Amino acid sequence: MNITSNTSRRSFLTNGSKCLALPFLSSLLPANLQAASEKAAKPVKRLLWMSMGHGHMEKHFYPTATGQLKGMTLPPAWKHLQRNLAHTTMISNLTNKQNKQPHEGSEALLSSCNVIGFAGKARHNSISCDQLAAEYLGQNTRYESLQLNVRPKEDGNGHGGAAVSYRKDGSPLIGLRTPLEVYHALFGGGLSKQQQLELLKKERSIFDILKIDTADSKRRLSKGDQEKLEEYTTSVRDIELALSRQHDWINKPYPKAGFSPPKDGLGAEKEMLMMYKLLVTAYQTDSTRVITYRMPDAGLLTSMGIGHSPHTLSHYGSNTALHELNLKRSTKWLELYSKLIDILRAAKDPLDPNGGTIFDNSLVFWGGGLRTAHRNTNTPCFLTGGGFKGLKHGYHHKAAKENTPLANLWTTMLQDAGAQVKTFADADGHTRGIYS
Repeated sequence: MNITSNTSRRSFLTNGSKCLALPFLSSLLPANLQAASEKAAKPVKRLLWMSMGHGHMEKHFYPTATGQLKGMTLPPAWKHLQRNLAHTTMISNLTNKQNKQPHEGSEALLSSCNVIGFAGKARHNSISCDQLAAEYLGQNTRYESLQLNVRPKEDGNGHGGAAVSYRKDGSPLIGLRTPLEVYHALFGGGLSKQQQLELLKKERSIFDILKIDTADSKRRLSKGDQEKLEEYTTSVRDIELALSRQHDWINKPYPKAGFSPPKDGLGAEKEMLMMYKLLVTAYQTDSTRVITYRMPDAGLLTSMGIGHSPHTLSHYGSNTALHELNLKRSTKWLELYSKLIDILRAAKDPLDPNGGTIFDNSLVFWGGGLRTAHRNTNTPCFLTGGGFKGLKHGYHHKAAKENTPLANLWTTMLQDAGAQVKTFADADGHTRGIYS
């Protein structure tokens, strides 16, 4: 679809009812990015964290043996992953040790934080590792990071909180909740430079109205209300930074869209597949190098025709009917994970001077913060992508020490991607020793 300056936002958002999964073409990049790809001395690294919410029944999901996956007797849910065994790694024995709220698997997943352990606060978080990565990897991209999230009706059901990404002050980054929102963020909505400036001006006017004298207000508020006000003003400051960044990028054109905008109401499974394509496109256009995706656990069950919630399925006990539904759920999750690997491996990387793929230059975590029921030990952990140093895919590794901190993996991913960090959260080492 050609996007012209005469295209109205309404027609842009409504034009096209089908999502055409075309390959990305480097000629669709803006001129400055085409030049950057030609001059690149080495490929850039991309980071992707994907959270599924609730965990899985052990007998369906976790191999009993360690070592090379090929030839291993694998759990039944792995049948769709067979074709990609050589491109994936599973690590067992990692635990989100600081998470003391085991009903919720995503809120503390990337922060490795005890969200109910902050003195004087009923609930609070700390910076998530993706936001630390964004400080190092997001300086030259339109978006320091992108957060993909579930629709509001899917909140909860194993995820917890409002997001998987959290700022330095512990406030959530809600992110984009539909494929159409992501599409609009990547391709600009067909607005001309003048239209973008006018929109920014209106947004700044609204922002100015939102500003209030917090110092004066705090003196008259209860402690609880003071905390709420501080969270509000932090969000306002974040809006101010975002608007400033948008203004800085106003003279840099959006990439051209090579496919039509996705229509709404696709259902969770089709939406997830579209999100996969869009996040790969975000990497190909160098719109960002850091992405998190809080995937629709409850919505996926609905799209499968399963009436139970993920929470209900996690309390399966000896109920054989729930066992069967859990097998269907786990099988579907690993089928979608395998499709993600297919998409990453098929996507050419325009910024790779060696002609590699997005898979070759990415570090991808796929898993969650809960094993099953409400246990946060030995959490689901799959890795894919060629960006990990010293990692040869195709194996199930098990950390020698029980309850090895999950933050060890976050530290490793940050370091491998080029972030100058020595350690993250409660990490007591790194994970390279597990798989080297």
